Amino acid sequence: MLPLFIVDDAKIPAHYGITASMLANQKSLPLWSLRPTFHNDFPDSHQHVIAAGYCVSSGLFLSNTLQHEVTDVSQLPTHDAVIVLAEADAPRIAHLKGERLSSKNLPQPEILTPASTDNRTIRIGLMGHVRDQRDSYPANLLSLQAAAKQLHLKLDIRLLSPEALCHDLHELDELHGVVLPGGSSMAAVLGQIAVAKATLHRGIPTLGLCLGMQSMCTAVVQHAIGFEEAILAEVASHATLHSFIRFDDFRHRCGLFAFPAPAPFNYMHYNHRYYFNPKLRPQLLAGGIDITVQNDDIVEAIRFPSHTFWQGVQGHPELMSRPNAPHPLFIDFLQAVAQKTI
Repeated sequence: MLPLFIVDDAKIPAHYGITASMLANQKSLPLWSLRPTFHNDFPDSHQHVIAAGYCVSSGLFLSNTLQHEVTDVSQLPTHDAVIVLAEADAPRIAHLKGERLSSKNLPQPEILTPASTDNRTIRIGLMGHVRDQRDSYPANLLSLQAAAKQLHLKLDIRLLSPEALCHDLHELDELHGVVLPGGSSMAAVLGQIAVAKATLHRGIPTLGLCLGMQSMCTAVVQHAIGFEEAILAEVASHATLHSFIRFDDFRHRCGLFAFPAPAPFNYMHYNHRYYFNPKLRPQLLAGGIDITVQNDDIVEAIRFPSHTFWQGVQGHPELMSRPNAPHPLFIDFLQAVAQKTI
């Protein structure tokens, strides 16, 4: 069978490849992508971690069959595959054999299905900007909405700019829960640390993902006397005290790795080059934290056991959520929020 080319007219990263992903899933065919270029300010346009050990276009996160995203047309397969490419790149494949379909002429899947219409509305703060969490990297929004649908909850998700928070963090006053996401921008870290401290003190359920978990760990360490200046090395490389440090071998831990959870969630997407500083473990534990998952010296997951829900994970569980099968961490988070709120 010759390849099926999906020419995608998406203008933002969050929409690129969604139709092709769902079609390839339906046909059980391998999916390939010709890496697109986005011309606006989308810092997280290529942040979906795949098993091959690198990051691809963020809109491809719903694919169950994704093989590779390449930049060279000669690397594309010549048979038995669905291949997605940006509309602007169509001339580059003009010489290749295979059927062409436009994404605009295919059924558009409703990936963000509405939550229940009952009156149990809960307000969740998601740290980040519209261009990050909606236009570039929609996996966090989808995971929250999929979990809410399963629990018959109605969500009011409010995006919070980490750089523009008020000093007293009054933005948290009307929230029932907070998600501290990952991302490529270190400008978010100081705001995330401040929010992590506040949610811990106020008892607001909080879920931290990758950079979010790093912010949570740092917030706890900073409570220890003499460790108030602890900060991520990725944020301030010349600081005297680092809460997260570079791997000794300078590895980039990117791909899918085993995670202690029931199948199909027994692996996790990871994309990080820094890990919790082992020398600060006494301060972390003294601050009331349980390390719930650890591989060698890498702290993979934490929780504050006396809190309603204050948990973080070094990986990206949102990339494993599907519209009808949200990751259990998002279910547990929203259940804790609902139990505390409703």
